[in-house]
Amino acid sequence: MQDDHQSEGQITDQDNLFGLDVVSMRPVLGKRSAHLRHTVIATDGWEYAVKCCQDGVDSLAKIAHNPMLVPASEWLCTKLADMCGIATPHCKIIHDQSTGVDYFGSRYDLSAASTPMDEITFAEHLCTSTALKNQVWAIYAFDQFIFNIDRNLSNYLYSVGRDGHVIVQPFDFGFSSLVMGWPNRTGDALLPYGCPTTDKWVSIRKLTGDHPSCRESGLAILDKLSRIQPGMIESICNAMPESWLNPLQKSALTSWWASNNRQTRIDVVRKEVLR
Repeated sequence: MQDDHQSEGQITDQDNLFGLDVVSMRPVLGKRSAHLRHTVIATDGWEYAVKCCQDGVDSLAKIAHNPMLVPASEWLCTKLADMCGIATPHCKIIHDQSTGVDYFGSRYDLSAASTPMDEITFAEHLCTSTALKNQVWAIYAFDQFIFNIDRNLSNYLYSVGRDGHVIVQPFDFGFSSLVMGWPNRTGDALLPYGCPTTDKWVSIRKLTGDHPSCRESGLAILDKLSRIQPGMIESICNAMPESWLNPLQKSALTSWWASNNRQTRIDVVRKEVLR
């Protein structure tokens, strides 16, 4: 009988065994993000927001240490979030046969609102929805762990549950993790004050207070991150095209995940959640 981490790793590989192809490419409707240039219709019929390595290089935002790793960071963080129970848009590797480029694709959720929520409306929902409070604490703990400097109200998808309360899906990990030099360059450092993630968190924490259920939601994410085996990270990496992440980079990431440095970072983030 196979052990749990072998079977879960195989599931990850099998899930991405067959990628998608580009049927048509379209310009982004409305305001572009730092890395988002196009959307595509893929062979499954759905529309995806797509990013490739060159999108990171061409970005006007020059704060990234490794801009070519944008699709790798998106893939890694989306898969990690899903493992931890954080809802994110479905993602796929999408190949453009005409150029040979492999894109990270985040599928549009047609049930979500088409525009971001403004700060006043978000604050009103945050004050009345326990589910939303718990979600943002869980997402904050995750963003701290992966060193995501750019969580803001424009990179949530907003939906309304059957109970009438707003629920969110975080997306856009283009200024996190591998792009920012995580994990080896960042070490156990928390996110700096003055970045969008910490700026928004100051307001969110005032609105949610320090209810035990909020803290528990954040701590639960960290507990799951501590239980993800190195083999599962290796499976996530092996599913990526080599153009996104080369063997040396994959080895460095999996080695860090297997080291005590990962738990040290988790412990530092835990103190931040509990403070």
